[in-house]
Amino acid sequence: MAEAPRTCPLCRVTIDPSMGPLQEVRFSNGPGGTRIKLWARVCQFVQDRGGCINADAAQRQTPSATDFYGDAPAISFPPTQG
Repeated sequence: MAEAPRTCPLCRVTIDPSMGPLQEVRFSNGPGGTRIKLWARVCQFVQDRGGCINADAAQRQTPSATDFYGDAPAISFPPTQG
């Protein structure tokens, strides 16, 4: 029997194992994702609060560099005239 979908009480993300490992995480906006990406971007920062449904390391792999948010693009401002 497949595991039923669960919604995290902390971040409100739904994890639905029946969707397959590449699309099992449903965010409030945008495409589905993986437990790995969810861990890299959210869970690691809230795990000390308790209740995270993605805390079991056995259910995800080690995150790669692309699972984390990338660096913000550089912003160039015009020179100020004083």
